[in-house]
Amino acid sequence: MPNASDTSSSRRYDVVVGGGSVAGLAFAAEASKRGLSVVVLEEDKEIGEPEKCDGLVSLQELRRYAMPEKSCVQSRVTKGVVFSPSGRKASLDASRLDVVVIDRSSFDKQLAGNAEAWGAEVRLGVRVTGVEERQDGVKVRAGSEVYAGSYYVDATGPTGVMKFNRERLVPTAKYEVEGDWFTDGVVEVYTDQEKYPGFFAWVIPRGPGIAKVGAAGFGINATKALEAFLSDRDSKIVSKVACTIYVGGPIEQFVSGRTVYVGESAGQVKPTTAGGIPSSVAGGIIAARWVSDSVMLKDPSLVLRYQPDWSGRYGKEYRLMTRLRHIYENLSNGDLDKLVATLERPKVAAKLASGSFDFHASAALSALGVKGLLQLAGVLVSSEAKQAVSSLVRSSGSKEN
Repeated sequence: MPNASDTSSSRRYDVVVGGGSVAGLAFAAEASKRGLSVVVLEEDKEIGEPEKCDGLVSLQELRRYAMPEKSCVQSRVTKGVVFSPSGRKASLDASRLDVVVIDRSSFDKQLAGNAEAWGAEVRLGVRVTGVEERQDGVKVRAGSEVYAGSYYVDATGPTGVMKFNRERLVPTAKYEVEGDWFTDGVVEVYTDQEKYPGFFAWVIPRGPGIAKVGAAGFGINATKALEAFLSDRDSKIVSKVACTIYVGGPIEQFVSGRTVYVGESAGQVKPTTAGGIPSSVAGGIIAARWVSDSVMLKDPSLVLRYQPDWSGRYGKEYRLMTRLRHIYENLSNGDLDKLVATLERPKVAAKLASGSFDFHASAALSALGVKGLLQLAGVLVSSEAKQAVSSLVRSSGSKEN
C-alpha cells in the first residue's frame, strides 16, 4: 500500500474511492473483480488505524458478503445484559445469535488485501479535499494531486454524512481497558437519559480481562461521561479514542450525479446503536455491482438501481429502527426502568434470543407483540413516548404470537 508520495496519480481510473474503511474497501474489491480500475484514497497512514469501531457483529448477516478470517475474531458473545438507571437488569441469551467481537483493524486490512488482490490501488495518507463533477465523470482533488474517474465513491463515514444530517451525529468516547469486573462473552449496556441522553454506555469484552468500553449521548462531554462510568471500576486504560457516531438513518439519495455514497456516508448504519458492519459492507458491494454495470454498459442510469437494491434488504428494518430511536430518545429514566422490566419477562427474552442481531427492531416487535406494546405504552411516563409506541402498534402490523 503506497503512500501518496510514492507514486504518480496522473492516470485515470474508472472509480475513485474516498475512504478506506469497510464500505469503501468492499466496493473496491467487488468493482475490481468485475474489471474496473479503482483507486482508494485513505487519509490515515495505516488501514484500520485508529480503530474507532468496537467490532460487535453478527456473522449470520456478515457471511452473506465478506466473512472475517478466523484470526479477526476476538471473542464470541453468549449473553447481553441491559441495565436500567436504577440498576435493574435484564439478561438476554445471545448464544444462538452468532454474535462475535472482531478486530476491526485486522478485518479492514483483510478487505484491503482482497481489493489489492483484484487489482485495486490503495493509497495511504491521502485526504480528499474536493470533488468536481462533470457530465462524463469526476475530478477528485487530494492535496496537490488530481484523480480522474467516471465515478467518485464517498466512503468517508461521518465526514461524508454530516453534510446531510449533522444533527444526528453523537459525540462518543471509547477506551480499551484491562480489568476484572466484566466477563468475556457478556456484553453490557447501561441506560440513563441523564448521563447518556439518547444513547447509553457499553462494555464489550474482547477476551479475558480486556474490554472495549464506551459512552455516547447528545449534548454531553462523552469523555467525562466515560471517565465517570469507569471511576468506581478498577481499570487500566490501554487506549483512548474520541469520535462521532451517526444515528440518523439512510440519507435520502445514495447517488447524486457522479457521486455514490456507501457505508456510513450513506447512513447505512443502525439508527438504534450506530452499528452496521454488514449493512455497510453490503452497501459497498451492491454499489460496486451497479457502478460496474453502468461503466461497462456506458449507461449512467443503471447506478440508480443501487439504492432500491440495498433498501430491499435493509430499508424496512432501518425505518423501524428510526422509529424505535425516536421512542427511546423520549423515554424518561422511569420509563427505562419499566422497559428493562419488560425485557425481563421470560417469553420476551426467549423470543429475543431466537431473533436476529442485525434485524433487532423486527425481533423486538415480534417478541413484544401487540399486547406487549400496548402494555408498555400504558405504563410509560413520557406522553410523547407513549404516543409514539401507540402509533407504532397501529402502523407496524405486529401480530401477537
